[in-house]
Amino acid sequence: METQVIPARKPRRSKDKELAKLELIFAVGEIIRTKGYTGLGVNKIAKQAGLNKKLIYRYFGTVDKLIEQYVIEKDFWMITSQELRSNAEAESRMDLKDLISNILEEQFHFFYKEQEMQELILWELSGKSPLMNSISNAREDLGEKILKLTDEHFKDSKLNFRALSALLTAGIYYIVLHGKVSTFCGLDIRNAEDREEILNSLKFAIEIAFDHAKKT
Repeated sequence: METQVIPARKPRRSKDKELAKLELIFAVGEIIRTKGYTGLGVNKIAKQAGLNKKLIYRYFGTVDKLIEQYVIEKDFWMITSQELRSNAEAESRMDLKDLISNILEEQFHFFYKEQEMQELILWELSGKSPLMNSISNAREDLGEKILKLTDEHFKDSKLNFRALSALLTAGIYYIVLHGKVSTFCGLDIRNAEDREEILNSLKFAIEIAFDHAKKT
């Protein structure tokens, strides 16, 4: 019987490249989620992706650039900044108070659900990574664009809204990270009702701040 010869398909290089890049980025997230940021390394990322580690250098230059790309695609403030730019017209029609409340509420939901981002913030707080310091600075630049929107509203007020924003944002990070191990101020963020109470209080704090500025 004659053996049928199946012609080899020509590799679609552009598609293969993009797929490999996505698999490497996904591998970074899987390692962070299952082993924490200390589990990251060229060999471990390549093994998790099932690819040759040379592809990391070929497509990203360095392993830090690969991790940076993962963070850019995953970080809440990076995503929010892009959404604000793409929806600038819709956002301009939204009340500034509601815009800030929505952003912080989404940050809470996002950070609570994303274990990878929790690990990345812990890595950032360790202060031992120039990469995470660089990402933190980039995040700060993005946050500055949002905070500038509030400067005019609070310029004649005794309340420094940037300081309040720092407290609220840091509070979101801390209560989520702390809530993984125990309650905080009698609240258990694993409980949906307690999470709702936190969000209601967050909105109330912003509402009071804006009302105060309006009166002054």
